[in-house]
Amino acid sequence: MFIEPMFATPLPNLVKNPKAKPFILEPGRYVSQEKFDGLRIITEIGSNPDQLFVSKGISAWSRYGNLRPHPEHIQEELAKFPNVILDGEICAPGLRSYGTMDLDNTADLVYFVFDILQLEGEDMTDVTYEQRRKLLEQLFKAEGKSVVLAPTTDVNTWDEVFALRDSVWARDGEGLILKRKDAIYTPGKRPKGVWVKIKKLQSALFTITGFIPSRGLINDRGPYAITCLVDDEGNRTQVTTKNDAQCRAFEELAKMPGQHAAIGRKLWCEYQERTMPENSYRHIRWERWDKE
Repeated sequence: MFIEPMFATPLPNLVKNPKAKPFILEPGRYVSQEKFDGLRIITEIGSNPDQLFVSKGISAWSRYGNLRPHPEHIQEELAKFPNVILDGEICAPGLRSYGTMDLDNTADLVYFVFDILQLEGEDMTDVTYEQRRKLLEQLFKAEGKSVVLAPTTDVNTWDEVFALRDSVWARDGEGLILKRKDAIYTPGKRPKGVWVKIKKLQSALFTITGFIPSRGLINDRGPYAITCLVDDEGNRTQVTTKNDAQCRAFEELAKMPGQHAAIGRKLWCEYQERTMPENSYRHIRWERWDKE
């Protein structure tokens, strides 16, 4: 059974202001976990085997509910677990998320587990993260090499968070996720202040060149769901239009005579990194209009 994953709320860009404290971090309420750069995978382990080389039925889905079977070496370790539904991330150690799709890396893939959503048919999403974590620790007493419990660290101050963040960034990691201990798991939601992600972001200035209509994945926002961009070097990219109100504003602009008034406007976007040799932008998101 596929359960839509819960998502984290992004913090403001802490590269620009690395010591900013976006909210009060109450002592004893949060843990920190490294944010893995891989593919989010929901996994169900059941009683009925569906493949010859494992003793249990194992199904896996991407964050959007598409079937994404685990490789054989991971399935063999998952078959040792009781009947559970797990939330985690498939990673190619030392590589970015796109490394997980390279068949040459298949044998090295690791499934990092960070939450449990169901245990022996009983729903676990309505219990606290702290309780769910204790259940995971019991399941992982005999941990394998390819299915690993994601480590966590208690954090009581922002200085502790910044130290962990800087250590992750120093080895070229993606960032951190702060998780509130007393929070339940809300599938498909991004509740504010419950899971909070801290990523290393950069900014670039783009020019709007056009729009792409909704493909059914972005709340059916109509003809302006995707904003098409070009940077000063001629590299083209796309970003999800910020919100529904912005889409409606673009639609009104399109009714004006002559050229679409938004074409040619300057827009700042945040991104994680540039990939070579394509010079593409990873994890790009709308930031703000340029002051013209």
